Amino acid sequence: MNVLFIFDDNEKSTFFLYNLKKGNNRLARFSPEAPVGKSVLGNLYMSVPIEQFLQMFSKVFSLDVSKYLILKKADSLRAVAEAGIESDGKISVTVYKEFTAVKNNQQFRTGTQRLSLAELDAYISYQIDDDGRLDVFERQEDVIRLMKQKTVRPKLSSITKNYGTIKGFSGNNLSLKDMLKMGTGYLAKGSAHMDKVTIPVDGTYNLDGEFPYRINKVNMTENLNELQRRLR
Repeated sequence: MNVLFIFDDNEKSTFFLYNLKKGNNRLARFSPEAPVGKSVLGNLYMSVPIEQFLQMFSKVFSLDVSKYLILKKADSLRAVAEAGIESDGKISVTVYKEFTAVKNNQQFRTGTQRLSLAELDAYISYQIDDDGRLDVFERQEDVIRLMKQKTVRPKLSSITKNYGTIKGFSGNNLSLKDMLKMGTGYLAKGSAHMDKVTIPVDGTYNLDGEFPYRINKVNMTENLNELQRRLR
């Protein structure tokens, strides 16, 4: 089963494709700047209904994707605020890589930092980093995991109990059976990280201008080959 998790931030939305197979779950992360015909994923997502977007996504990347779950970035920040903000209005985050946030021009240093919600927003906003890498996906995953740790117990019974809440909180077309399958995959994985691939793959694209960068001239043939190799 393929499930597309969309971290909704309008044109800067990011896309996480969970390829759920028993004992071998994989994850593909897609930049909103990945080409789709004459457009890019982020712009396409904002311009067509989700069902049509999934059809076009499946066709372009030669994948069968019909299940989706959408989480708005604003909602995730609100959930973090409710579950993890301390009395001083900040939350502790471990920064694994030094970089400059495009959104507020803040320089993040490695190590544990206490961030306000506005700083956390800049920390996880989509960008290509100073070094030309797409490591924002790792930061987004860290914050999503942080929210999950503080709000969700890793038990299948909690999925059944909270299914209605999940359906109301996020945009999705997942049935209870789908949610249980995703939960089973998560529990089977334990603390191990999924095999991951980021599209476009490092080395298959050029960058325009100086930082803040934009992606240009993506070699989609190489990306499609790598995607099929990793997800088959």
